[in-house]
Amino acid sequence: MLNNLVVREWGRIVRADHNAQNSFDQIEVNHQAWLYLSQIAQSADKVHRYLSFVNAHTLKVHGYVGVIATPDGVQIEILPKHEPTLEKPGLVASRKRLLKMLAAAKVLPFIESTDALIDRLKQPLPEVLIGRFLQDLAQVVRKGVRKDYQRIEAQERFLKGQLQTARQLRQSPSKQTQFCIEYDVFSDERAENRLIHSALILVSKWSQYLPNQKLARELRFAFDEVPISHHIMQDFKAWRTSRDMHYYQPLLPWLKLILSQYSPFATANQHSGISFLLPMDKLFEAYVAHHIQRNLPIGYNLKTQMSRNYLATQGEKQVFQLRPDLVLYRDKSPIAVLDTKWKLINQSQTYENGSEDAKSGIAQSDMYQLFAYGHKVLNGQGRLVLIYPCCATFNQPLDMFKFSETISLQVLPFDLENEENNQAWLSSILE
Repeated sequence: MLNNLVVREWGRIVRADHNAQNSFDQIEVNHQAWLYLSQIAQSADKVHRYLSFVNAHTLKVHGYVGVIATPDGVQIEILPKHEPTLEKPGLVASRKRLLKMLAAAKVLPFIESTDALIDRLKQPLPEVLIGRFLQDLAQVVRKGVRKDYQRIEAQERFLKGQLQTARQLRQSPSKQTQFCIEYDVFSDERAENRLIHSALILVSKWSQYLPNQKLARELRFAFDEVPISHHIMQDFKAWRTSRDMHYYQPLLPWLKLILSQYSPFATANQHSGISFLLPMDKLFEAYVAHHIQRNLPIGYNLKTQMSRNYLATQGEKQVFQLRPDLVLYRDKSPIAVLDTKWKLINQSQTYENGSEDAKSGIAQSDMYQLFAYGHKVLNGQGRLVLIYPCCATFNQPLDMFKFSETISLQVLPFDLENEENNQAWLSSILE
């Protein structure tokens, strides 16, 4: 049986022999799971390394959310750290918030519905993901499992299809009674179905949730005659995107996730469950962009991760490329640069005794960065916006910062619970 643990981003993972008390900010894992996780923390891949050592028996989770699965069956669910504290009743709310952000950011093709949603969210995140995959697959099976013609080469005692004359002439006298033939068979053995069958077998082993197990067994009957995939990468490359396969397309991200194509340290034979991790800052940025884009009036446009501006020139070469998160345009002219930060700040914190500590928790480096955007992206005229998640310690916009008479900076809270509360500040940016 899988061992399901829950921790928040920036929480700690402690080796089992140190008597740690499990909480939402600290969990204890067995020796085998610890060895696997410590290897990740020592990895040379700094870009995807999501764990680091605190000391010889403690690891810290970086700003990632999702699920880590270890080879011995431990699954660690990492949830967003949206509030300073997270009690047991907040577990469902935290999962719901994460899934809503994943859906809006189009990371996975979630079906937005309320059918038994609360019951599902009481289950660990892997069970929620498995349930969503099975729902999508059930839709595909209802529309029909796609078949295709497969070319078969065989030796038979009867003629069928096309006789392969060259091969027939090379036959030894003892086999002259057999015909070398080639023919087509209309079969459901194709790359897409092989991948689906392989994923179904895996989720059937992983799931401990009875409704998921029942649905997985029912769906496997539709693929009983399809062999599993023995060459996963090749089958993904052979995935067809033609018009007759359009209803298969929502399954592709799920299959990549289940067959361990998404996690930087995962391989299909290594894990006992789903490994799925995303940097929370990028997810927050994508979620904010989705919300703004959806509510923009005609004549406005939002562009993400623009990279055509540079901070300086050296000789004839432009150097130090600028890459703002979001740039808002009216017609073709930039009017605002928006930068998202997944960080809890405190609006009551202020400068004290000439200290250089950031006001309200805003880093000075972020202010310098926005100042550069104002001059290089907005040409010295426009509005700059820093967006942080709304929380108990930051639920109102800060007083306006002015860099000059023509460049101002707003610091705004983004409400993840009630998106209607964000409309007022979005309207103020468009003015």
